[in-house]
Amino acid sequence: MLRKHLYPKVEPLLKQAATFCSERNLTPNQLTLAGLAVNFLAGWAYYGGILFLGGLLTLLAGLGDLLDGPLARLTGKASRFGAFLDSTVDRYSDFFLFGGLTLHFASEESYGKCLVTLGILLGAFVTSYAKARGENLIPSCTVGLLERAERVLLLALGTLIPPLLPLILGILLVGTHATALQRIFYVKQALKLSEQPPQ
Repeated sequence: MLRKHLYPKVEPLLKQAATFCSERNLTPNQLTLAGLAVNFLAGWAYYGGILFLGGLLTLLAGLGDLLDGPLARLTGKASRFGAFLDSTVDRYSDFFLFGGLTLHFASEESYGKCLVTLGILLGAFVTSYAKARGENLIPSCTVGLLERAERVLLLALGTLIPPLLPLILGILLVGTHATALQRIFYVKQALKLSEQPPQ
């Protein structure tokens, strides 16, 4: 949802940044893997309780995630493998971010927050799986309140402004599972319509 509405507004800036990367012979897959490394550092910062630094690194990695697509199109290196790699790496990144927070809360013996972050991680994984599996059955399954861009932005906001973090964790917990359910029902309805005989 956020990508659909925000992306057109920042697309000119992303094209300029993609040109900058192309001139330095960076490839889309290198950006994808660099984002993974930055997310690992963000997760480590969260684990260490340095939430503000983790939030900044999360935003930096998120910007890289926005940039690999425009770079692929600019350089003619867009490929199905690149899209597959990007999606797979995102799952590792989600684990690093929310896993780091979970370990941080465990070190503080905030076990309720541990369960919440684990619940968010589960919701994020099911949301992604519902899309991947659904698109084996129907052309597209990108519906839902909280796609990855929204999750990353909310997480960064909550860790940059710690008093907001409990509220944002609650939103992420409910939102990720609501999104997974939206996709399940969307696929069910789309399949039902496709199986109806033409009038």
